[in-house]
Amino acid sequence: MHPKTSQYELPDYSQYNIQNEIDKLKNFLEANNLYTCENFFSQIRPGDIIDLYTNPPDLKQLYCNDEFKRLSSYTVEDLKTQPFTALFWRSDDIQKALIQKATKVALNLEQAVPWDIENHELIETLHPQKRTFEIELGWVAPCFDKTTKKRISFVSSLRVKLIFEWPEFVPPAV
Repeated sequence: MHPKTSQYELPDYSQYNIQNEIDKLKNFLEANNLYTCENFFSQIRPGDIIDLYTNPPDLKQLYCNDEFKRLSSYTVEDLKTQPFTALFWRSDDIQKALIQKATKVALNLEQAVPWDIENHELIETLHPQKRTFEIELGWVAPCFDKTTKKRISFVSSLRVKLIFEWPEFVPPAV
């Protein structure tokens, strides 16, 4: 069990390769006939989770990097078929701010911008131990179809740290 803390401590990201993460994201975008703003790539920090979601209101994950997969307990199938809001809980104020910003960026902006939303907690709602993470949001950018230039999705960067999970339930000995 991890003690719950409100302080963000940067974990060891010595194995995190920013160029490798950029290349993987660009390969995914290329394979799916998508592109995003070039200024997004220069904002990726060591340890960032990079994920791509369908535009609001669906918010289904289309892509996530290995850092996300390492930290999340959900399967790729869970992430592709269930809206983010069904899998993860945030306070109502934070959730509202996130959806407003994602909508603004995905549907109206042309460049990557900082999320500008305070650090907050996120809970994996379907996990039996209610794993809780501290979230430090990075940047967000719209993604477009290369052929039609239609706005398809948005890409985001963030850092997370596991700060709490309930102990596994062990039935008492009879």
